[in-house]
Amino acid sequence: MKKIVTLCLLAGFVNMCATPVFAGIDMNSAPVAREEVAIKYEQSSVKRSPVRTVVVSDESIIIKEGNVFNVSFAEEFSTKTAEVGDNVALVLNEDFKTVEGTLLLPAGTKINAKVTEIIPTKYWNKNAQAFIELTEIMLPTGQVGEIKANVYSKNSALKKSSWAAAGKVAGYTVGLFGIGTGIGAALGGILSAVSTGCFAIGMPVGGGVGLITGSALKGLNYNAKVGKTIKMQLNEDFEIILKKEHV
Repeated sequence: MKKIVTLCLLAGFVNMCATPVFAGIDMNSAPVAREEVAIKYEQSSVKRSPVRTVVVSDESIIIKEGNVFNVSFAEEFSTKTAEVGDNVALVLNEDFKTVEGTLLLPAGTKINAKVTEIIPTKYWNKNAQAFIELTEIMLPTGQVGEIKANVYSKNSALKKSSWAAAGKVAGYTVGLFGIGTGIGAALGGILSAVSTGCFAIGMPVGGGVGLITGSALKGLNYNAKVGKTIKMQLNEDFEIILKKEHV
């Protein structure tokens, strides 16, 4: 079911490339009666979005389900402290537009999200995951509407990349490499091996100790500072009803 955002715009919005002025919003009113109007299809400015279709007419803007847009954290967030049900404050740091220049959502738009699930770090280098869902949108002028979107990722989760986890393991491997080398050298001495042989034994021992230790530890938490940008994907069409003031 479409969520309708009714935006009262000043007359003059006919030029879609101009920055609109939001004058009101009523989430409980029925959509305005529609007549046959010219419709054009535009593309959102997020190039890697799997869906970029935006339907534009003089009466409405429909951002189609599947569109992706960028939001930023308005407060610090961490899977170490977050709990299911927590609110997460997000914001648009730049205008969300179409390639053709139509303004969809202005910079400064605030978006609220809710934590729906937290998967904590686990042993054997399993990173923590957070699932959040957008619930509410507030324009810079204060009008509030409803929006549904999830994190745009492989499994809709916020989490550290596998490369970060691999880097942690690599750090332990290198860090314990010297310890293992010393152990190997001692073993080599016991076996009356030459000095080179001692290090030849120690190197693989050190690497093995580090790799096993690093892999067996807990994974990483997901942490976001204020301003960190993530991508969100609409779960359903997001429609903006345009109204012109009566003279």
